[in-house]
Amino acid sequence: MGKVKVCTENSRSKSGLHKRRTIFFVLGKGCDFVDPPVIKKYGAEPTYVNGSAECFVINVPADTYVVLADFRMNPKTIIKGDLRVLDWDGVEVGRAVYRKLKVRVTQAISEEVLDFIKCVFRKLKLPVKRYGIIHGGIKG
Repeated sequence: MGKVKVCTENSRSKSGLHKRRTIFFVLGKGCDFVDPPVIKKYGAEPTYVNGSAECFVINVPADTYVVLADFRMNPKTIIKGDLRVLDWDGVEVGRAVYRKLKVRVTQAISEEVLDFIKCVFRKLKLPVKRYGIIHGGIKG
């Protein structure tokens, strides 16, 4: 088991035009959700005035991955996001960006990491036109 620090946030600006949502998932083989034990929980400062943010130190079981998703909405209601995939030891094994309904994978160690990224978008029910692997794609 490895210890990983993750944060969640759900905040919006005073005018309500800007929003930010940060969540995390712990996924096992076959895109199954795993509920890891929380070792430590503490408050954090949200990006915008209205809302809340919390950080956790979780115990991640072996052979599972942590997916950190950070989404922002601007005044034109355009959603942009970043995804980071960490292994059970906290080492980043994948990275992707979500812009204009497209997911661009900028770093991935294996095909399994790509499956986890696709799985998160299916679970969140976010529309995706296309998945693409760009500079720095799959290594090895």
